Amino acid sequence: MQIPVQELLGDFLREARVSVVDTGLDIWLQQLLDDAESSSAVLKRDMRRLLEKDPPEFLQSACRIMKTCSQKPGSASMMDLLWSSPVLIASLIDPSMLPLRTAIAFANRWVAFDPMLDIKLLEVAFPFGEDDAESAVDEVGSQRALEIVSKLPPNRHILQLLSRLLRSPDPYVKSKAALLYARASDNPEWVRKMLADPDVRVRANAVEGLWKTKAAAAGAVFREAALDTDYRVEINALLGLHYIGDTTVDVRAALEKMTGAAKPVVRAAAAFAMGRIMDAIYIPVLEGLLRDHDQQVRGQALRALIGIRRRPDEAPSEQAEPLPGSAAEETSDPHSTKPRRWKGSTPDCLERC
Repeated sequence: MQIPVQELLGDFLREARVSVVDTGLDIWLQQLLDDAESSSAVLKRDMRRLLEKDPPEFLQSACRIMKTCSQKPGSASMMDLLWSSPVLIASLIDPSMLPLRTAIAFANRWVAFDPMLDIKLLEVAFPFGEDDAESAVDEVGSQRALEIVSKLPPNRHILQLLSRLLRSPDPYVKSKAALLYARASDNPEWVRKMLADPDVRVRANAVEGLWKTKAAAAGAVFREAALDTDYRVEINALLGLHYIGDTTVDVRAALEKMTGAAKPVVRAAAAFAMGRIMDAIYIPVLEGLLRDHDQQVRGQALRALIGIRRRPDEAPSEQAEPLPGSAAEETSDPHSTKPRRWKGSTPDCLERC
């Protein structure tokens, strides 16, 4: 095992949250690790048997041991065994093991040594039966898997698996798969076809998936999407036009018009988009929205103003973190297993009908 992989896995085992209860496996595993120098082949055989008997409990024991002493003679052999086991992949999507942000950070280090990590995560979260039907292991784990994969570099090798998830009856899974497919495929024509989908979340996510495109045909797709009857699709299309530098549509005028909409969610969405563009020309409008009667509108306007004034000369990242308080962030209880709806990089106002 490469030294960087050992460091990654060592950090993971020490960072993971585990129960303090010793089920008895700790004693056996610790003895094996202490007697590692006697026979490497026997050590690996015996540890493999323990791992195969109860993979989750083996991982828990390994974590408890590594937290107290990481310099055991057999530690390298144990980590080598764990690195090749699916139990590590499953632990990334287990909210009881790691907070979401921490799992994402580990995944971004991990993918450098395992380029197929995205596929492995989705295969664990969504095992497919013989009839090619998708069935999530559990709602929380499946959502975490999709969220983690969305923070990894897009790769075309995931398209076949995502095409299956696009047929999911779960609206969340389908809309998230649309975002990931659009990013990985970088295919404006595919996104254009998705604009006919009856689910606004699918349309909006597909458009968002093109934000980083360099494809020449993207401008036409964004212009078409900007005419969508739903403000979420329109906002994402206007941001897309801004990101690619398309000036055929007056993005500023369109956003300022939306700040006068009757629905507060539309005004809040416009403020959010202005904050993403981060141009000082929007300051007067945003200052006006600070006096809006709706709390969400005022909150989005304030966040946008803070962002613009703190970074006046920098463009916002197209992979910006979700806004504080959105469901895309970790819940206040790090051990919570309560299902959460993903809201992508857009705020609550872009999720409500």
